[in-house]
Formats: sequence, C-alpha cells, structure tokens
Amino acid sequence: MTGATLEPGAPTKLFQTRIVGGGSDVGLGRQYDVAPDGRFLVNTLMDEAAAPITRLQNWRPDAKK
Repeated sequence: MTGATLEPGAPTKLFQTRIVGGGSDVGLGRQYDVAPDGRFLVNTLMDEAAAPITRLQNWRPDAKK
C-alpha cells in the first residue's frame, strides 16, 4: 500500500468483565488472549469461592482397620 496511513479511532468497549489485577498489574502478565477464530479467553475474578475438590489416594476397599 503506497500512501496509505493508519488512522486509529476511539477505543470501543466490547464487553464488561472483572479482570484479575484490573488489567494494569504488569506483575500478573496479560490476563486475556484472543483465539484464532476471534473468541476471547479472559482470566476473571470469581464471585464466590469454588467448592473444594477432595482427592483420596491409595485407598483400598479391602483394607482392614
């Protein structure tokens, strides 16, 4: 392209989210990514803590107490 110039417009809000660190904490790194098909993956804060997962290892039903 000869003579073409880039003229960026005003930013447009695409969606509302609560990004971890407010999106400006450089210590956390980038909190989003865009997939090749244009979909967004955003790391957000949860409203409530998720239920814990309990993992039981080396359990044998025939073990005697």
